[in-house]
Amino acid sequence: MVIALVYFVISMTGTLTFARSMDRQLESPRLRAAWDGRTAEARCTSVRTEETQDADGVPTTVSRVTLEFSTADGRTVSLEEDRSRLAPKEGDFVTVYYAEDAPEEATARTPSFGLRHARAVITAFGSLCAVVGAVVLGGVL
Repeated sequence: MVIALVYFVISMTGTLTFARSMDRQLESPRLRAAWDGRTAEARCTSVRTEETQDADGVPTTVSRVTLEFSTADGRTVSLEEDRSRLAPKEGDFVTVYYAEDAPEEATARTPSFGLRHARAVITAFGSLCAVVGAVVLGGVL
């Protein structure tokens, strides 16, 4: 029973650490703040394409889109969006999401369940695995 409890505590610690790390890596806090804030129509002012290599050395093309929009209080903000799945042409308009207190952290990424709830989903799945593992260990020992 003690081994099962120790396993459970270690598993939960690992689960919470992993969930927090993935949440930060996916930029979920920044995106949630933007999605919970305001929206604006942004104009694409430029599209720049770069040839890069991924971690394995495979050539890949990355498009960086520069968007410009006005906030609710009239400030003009320009941002470079490189993770967007959008492919606007120069002059096109796209919707951006921004937090009122940090419009420079805006994004053109549309809200998604996965990014909004990544931390909770990872924590729930890891917790379930920890409970099942502890029950199995407790029953076997």
